[in-house]
Amino acid sequence: MTKLLFKNLLSPLLILVTVWNAMGALATANESTTVPNSLAVEPNATEIEQTSQATEIKSGDWAYQNLQALSKKYSCANTPDGKTLSREEFATSLNSCVQSIEQLVARRKVRKLKKRRSPAPAVTTPPPVEQEVIPPAPEPTPVAPPAPVEPEVTQQDLDRVKALVQSFSTELQAVDSRIRELDDKVTKVKDQSFSTTTKLVGEAIFAINGLAGGPSTATRNTIFADRVRLNFRSSFTGKDLLLVRLQSRNSNTFAGTPSGTNMTRLGFEGSEENATYVSRLQYQLPLSATSKVYIESVGNEFNDNYYNFNPELQAAGTGSITRFGRFNPVYRLSNEGAGIGIDTKLSPNLGLVLSYAVPRVPQTGVNPAPETVNNPSQNNGLFNGSNVLFSQLTLKPSEDVSLGLIYARTYTTNGTVLSGNTGSTFANNPFAGSPTSGNHYSVLGSVNLSKNLVLSAWGGLTQANREATGGGSADIWNYAATLAVKDFGSKGSTLGFVVGMQPKVTSNTTVTRRDNDTSLHLETFYKYKVSDNLYITPGLLLLTNPEHNAGNPTEYLGTIRTTFVF
Repeated sequence: MTKLLFKNLLSPLLILVTVWNAMGALATANESTTVPNSLAVEPNATEIEQTSQATEIKSGDWAYQNLQALSKKYSCANTPDGKTLSREEFATSLNSCVQSIEQLVARRKVRKLKKRRSPAPAVTTPPPVEQEVIPPAPEPTPVAPPAPVEPEVTQQDLDRVKALVQSFSTELQAVDSRIRELDDKVTKVKDQSFSTTTKLVGEAIFAINGLAGGPSTATRNTIFADRVRLNFRSSFTGKDLLLVRLQSRNSNTFAGTPSGTNMTRLGFEGSEENATYVSRLQYQLPLSATSKVYIESVGNEFNDNYYNFNPELQAAGTGSITRFGRFNPVYRLSNEGAGIGIDTKLSPNLGLVLSYAVPRVPQTGVNPAPETVNNPSQNNGLFNGSNVLFSQLTLKPSEDVSLGLIYARTYTTNGTVLSGNTGSTFANNPFAGSPTSGNHYSVLGSVNLSKNLVLSAWGGLTQANREATGGGSADIWNYAATLAVKDFGSKGSTLGFVVGMQPKVTSNTTVTRRDNDTSLHLETFYKYKVSDNLYITPGLLLLTNPEHNAGNPTEYLGTIRTTFVF
């Protein structure tokens, strides 16, 4: 009786489950709208012909659906995302998928070959039985996650890939050609790279410079000048920097007989008769995310390391044409000597610079000035001779405004370079070669008036003291305002103006070394960007009362500067 009851109840249940499953499968099939990975779209000859002639491949085309399904099944890169593609874009995605399938097939062949070539185990005579030593229980090894299961490449999928390749053979060849060209370029770059840690950055300046006016109104002189720099920038941690600069130049100054003043110095001038030498050797390293240290054995200039509030005119090759127009003379007190400094951000809007330098002390007829930091003779060396203590506080109240305060303390054994070799003769040597100390104060600012208009300005005072018997003091002033119009005429070109007074001795206990008149520095230039690697800059300086002496006629200095960067 029990068996009969069980049989009568079980049969209807089995029939009900079977019907339920069949209905669920039918509903699932009817609701599915996506193309399965196994692909059910079989192209006919007409569709292949239409695809071969089409200029765009749409999501409803057989080729699009087949490639999309293949990409999902074999995890191809550049999977089509439903957007209409050009034939070139479609061929790029197809090329990626073909490579993925080829790699999968190749891996399976290698596995089969390894299984076939495995040698049979050799028969060996068992060693004599020794006393069993029970080793300590090994530590449990971590269980590696299971390797992902690669899909099986079916013949049906290979046939569809073959049909796609035939339809887009021309575009695939173009893709293959582009890839080969890129590979050749990468190989060439690797072969020509001389170091994996060093980058070469170069600059070459060629200029035609002319002077009119000067001590004699009949003075007319034109020269051809050059300067070449090769900067080797090396990094060993990705955050540090070793900078080695080789320099060669032949750009003689007009400051001698033609003009009689340093006020006509160009921003890139200097001459070693094109002899090549190490003009800068520096190492930078971060102390923290907000602090950086600069160590230089030669070529130290504060303007190269720290923000100088004249961003558009500061560069010798692409900025102001004159030495004075590039930035405040206080940044030149280190005179390309040796130094160490730290630049730190106290907050996002407040920065502090502290630096110590030993400047090169000029000697008559010697250019460049000899090193003093490595000279063991009297009144030289790291602490016994000329030196500079430099500090700068930078305040940035907004993204478009920068303000700065500078205090520097200098001591020079022969009283020279007190104004960075700009301004009058008295401003650089107020006590005729006596040992001199100086307290330098400057106020600076730069404002972005608009997207393309930058106004910068500074004012500086030097209080000099004669450090010799009898003493003495002098006050030296300078100021300037600059205006840069970016993208003037063309993208990357700049129109610039400079108006100011170069360093002037306004008072001096040595009465005979005081500047009694005022000279104005009026400069304009236009940097024209020919390309990312070539700039041409015509510029003109008008200098009234040179040497702050009304008895000297106005001087005109012009240049056409051509700068190559690479």
